[in-house]
Amino acid sequence: MKEKTDAERAIRQLAMREGVTVEEVRRQMALAILAGLSDQDAAVQARWKKIPCKGEIPTPEELISYLAKHIDAGTDPFA
Repeated sequence: MKEKTDAERAIRQLAMREGVTVEEVRRQMALAILAGLSDQDAAVQARWKKIPCKGEIPTPEELISYLAKHIDAGTDPFA
């Protein structure tokens, strides 16, 4: 659960830095996720499928956690 709290903290910090609400940051991230998932390129679709999520699409927190884990490990999250 630490990863989720770290992701939630990152979203709060981004909201504060940008002067918007947490809900707005989450909304914008959700729109970006949907745009990525809608891409017709098979390679792009394969990358999105690598992101573990509890539902059909990753939440902003799930995406942040996935990317952060790979960044911390120095690995390509989509390799």
